[in-house]
Amino acid sequence: MGTSHREEDTLSVLYEASRRGSLSTLNSILQKEPLILHKISQSGFTETPLHISALLGHLEFTKALLTYKPKLAIEVDSSKNTPLHLASAEGHIDIVKELLKVNNKPCLFPNEEGKIPLHCAVIRGRIEVVKELVKAKPESLSFLDDGNTVFHLCVIHNRLETLKGLVELELAISGKLLYFTSSDGVGNTVLHLAVTSKQVETIRYLLSIPEVTEMASLENDMGLTAYEILKRSPKYFKTLEIQVMLMEYSGTRDDEKNRIHTPSHTSPPVARPRIRKKKKKKRNCLIRLLKWIGGWFKHKGDWVEEMRGNLSLVSTVIATITFQSLVNPPGGFIQQGLSQSSSNIEALNCTILSNNKSYWVSLRIIIHVI
Repeated sequence: MGTSHREEDTLSVLYEASRRGSLSTLNSILQKEPLILHKISQSGFTETPLHISALLGHLEFTKALLTYKPKLAIEVDSSKNTPLHLASAEGHIDIVKELLKVNNKPCLFPNEEGKIPLHCAVIRGRIEVVKELVKAKPESLSFLDDGNTVFHLCVIHNRLETLKGLVELELAISGKLLYFTSSDGVGNTVLHLAVTSKQVETIRYLLSIPEVTEMASLENDMGLTAYEILKRSPKYFKTLEIQVMLMEYSGTRDDEKNRIHTPSHTSPPVARPRIRKKKKKKRNCLIRLLKWIGGWFKHKGDWVEEMRGNLSLVSTVIATITFQSLVNPPGGFIQQGLSQSSSNIEALNCTILSNNKSYWVSLRIIIHVI
């Protein structure tokens, strides 16, 4: 059974009201046509008025629609998005709360792309929405988006604050980080992804979590650890900074392992502590060197600007000295009044210059600097 021409006109007015969030128009329509919301599925519209009001953030209009017809909360549009998908992606936290009060089942509804509302919120960095969705359906943490956990999505889309919030939520819910330490479809952990995209702050945060101890040694499907990925990356400032962090982290964990596994009732051999000390000293020296290089690169822009004027001045002075040295060599030239042939004059000039070793040494240094 289809809709009449009059009903189609009423539906058009209803959809326009949902775009404007006009609550008075909605109430007027429902007084005249109480069943109009039940005839939406028979119309040619691919989304409900609730989809539109949830997307645009019309809170009061959304509340009214949910009061008149709560089942609108589980309706999907042509892309299989529920109103909760749209409100979550846009970060309309109050509308998300209202939708969850009526029905929290859409938390686990995948859309056409396989994304549940939590995925949409994570990708857009809607941290407050993420918390509400996880509290409503904790099992949503286990849902994957093309092989990626919500933690992987945080790193892929560089959402550090959202990542921190999710870690706290999983610890609060289960007491351990199960999904946080898992790998994606090709064996990458969140640490692999963070190192690949050179997210310095994310890596620093990850290395502060004890569960990353085992994660740092895991290999992806290509047989690479996070550190091996870094070694294959182009060498520039961020790479050096990350290398320092990974080396410091590795050193801390090695020390912890040594303390745990060293027997308390026996003394270790004399030679072994020296080897460890030497290796530790070399590592510490390398870390300090990398930090110094990193600091130099960080301020190299200012250094270049400062040195540009100095180099210009130095080059001018060197050029002047060189010119004066060539024009007025020590010993001078033979005066024109002497009655010698030109060949004898040239020979005498060469003799004067060749005998003055300090002149030639100075000239060579100047030419070398230039």
